[in-house]
Amino acid sequence: MEALATVLITIATGTWVGAIIFQSAVVAPAVFVDLDSDAARRFLRTLFPRFYRLGLVCGGVTLACIAFIAMSSGWSDALRILAAAASLMLVLECVSLWLVPRINTARDAGKAGIARFERLHRISVALTVVILVIGVIVLSTIGANSAVASGI
Repeated sequence: MEALATVLITIATGTWVGAIIFQSAVVAPAVFVDLDSDAARRFLRTLFPRFYRLGLVCGGVTLACIAFIAMSSGWSDALRILAAAASLMLVLECVSLWLVPRINTARDAGKAGIARFERLHRISVALTVVILVIGVIVLSTIGANSAVASGI
């Protein structure tokens, strides 16, 4: 069962990291090239809450699987680090989701809200980059530990 939990951690974290990369590299550039500003705004306001909720689900699965492994075999240093990393990712994802309506409100304020919009947007982007980096580290750690455990 621990092997299945490890696979689920890899799938959940990989989905989370992959969604960030896909959204940044594929979706965002296409939105701003192919949609007028009104359509882009409507699309992004639909996309981002779902994007962040997907991260919350992935983070929840990851933490649940880490806890399952720890209950089965004890809290190793590696599991403690993975749990801390996944918890940090989850907290940052919650903050990012919390920022969405505030970013939208600032954007809707027009010129009066532009400075606030830009500041909140930068914070949101920075949080997502941190989540991405931690996610890649988590995946690398899982891969390295699996390779060592299997004798590769």
